[in-house]
Amino acid sequence: MTQGNQEAIDGKTCAPAKPTRARSVEPFETVYSGHYDLTEFIAIYKLQPLEAREILERIGPSRTKLDAYMNELRVQAQK
Repeated sequence: MTQGNQEAIDGKTCAPAKPTRARSVEPFETVYSGHYDLTEFIAIYKLQPLEAREILERIGPSRTKLDAYMNELRVQAQK
């Protein structure tokens, strides 16, 4: 086996993958409908960015869980 063939087998001479172009996403467009994007979450609940980020990290990006959590906070604040 020649050296050139050995390199091809080892994968060292493979052509690089073609770069793909991501589609542009509007700032308030949800990438996945069941989850909040940080900017969308901030805009909907009018939160400070650090506060929103902490809540997202603690609860997760799920819309149903975040909506329930925010409703619970609102109810507690009204008492």
